[in-house]
Amino acid sequence: MILFFEYALASGFEDKNILKEGKMMFDTLLKQFLEIDKVISLLYKDFVDNYIDFKNLEIVKIKKENEIENKLKSLLKSENIDYALVVAPEDEDILYNLTKIIESYPVKNLGCSSEAIKIAGNKYLTYLAIKDAVKTPKTFPPKKYVVKKIDSCGGKFNLFDENFLIQEFIDGENLSVSLIVGKKIHPLSLNRQYIDKRGFVGGEVNINHKLKDKIFNEAIKAVKCINGLNGYVGVDVIVNNDGIYIIEINPRITTTIYGLKTNPSLAELLIKNANNEELKFKVKGEKFTIDK
Repeated sequence: MILFFEYALASGFEDKNILKEGKMMFDTLLKQFLEIDKVISLLYKDFVDNYIDFKNLEIVKIKKENEIENKLKSLLKSENIDYALVVAPEDEDILYNLTKIIESYPVKNLGCSSEAIKIAGNKYLTYLAIKDAVKTPKTFPPKKYVVKKIDSCGGKFNLFDENFLIQEFIDGENLSVSLIVGKKIHPLSLNRQYIDKRGFVGGEVNINHKLKDKIFNEAIKAVKCINGLNGYVGVDVIVNNDGIYIIEINPRITTTIYGLKTNPSLAELLIKNANNEELKFKVKGEKFTIDK
């Protein structure tokens, strides 16, 4: 049995854009997991009807967000679960805490370890971990900063606290790398990211690029700097005339999987990776957009 859930769909997240991306990721992997084994999932009460007719899917209904951790512990304790994967944001240690719970039980975690999430989920700790191995934007320690116009008057300023950091702006091509990380690191695809003032609005998966091999190498070098990264890992990259910059490492499933087509499926690759089996695969990609 596979325990698999996505946090926005489990918690009833109010942000429609986050819900939309969460559903895209959940639906993509759910279909693949159901072709392998029975799946048990946590779903917020308002979304249960959308999945009630899925064969081999057992649903645990969530009525309030604060029930998720206890429901997860109860499932891991009472059900015969072989593999577990949670898709969740790094914000407020949500992904970290849910992963810690999974690690407390004798199941195979298909995602990254809590140790890796603690670092990769923090942009400053990521900077410290990778800055000597790859090019990455200069990043200042998180503390209180005053930002004001260079010729402002009247005492106008913006104050940012320790929940923010200041990072050098790098202009260039917005790309990402999809990887499967285990005993070996397997690049799956190089992807183009569509980003505007609304944020991430889509992508083109498995693109060709004259620097593709070099970009893969830089992404792999960065990932090797953080112990415990495992399963699917996304690396955000910017490429310009100055070189290849590693921007972020995402220790989780990313929306890019919506356009990622692998044979065997990504779900099969995650399970093979957890069992330390040799990975052989073919990759195709599609363009996709997110209506925001």
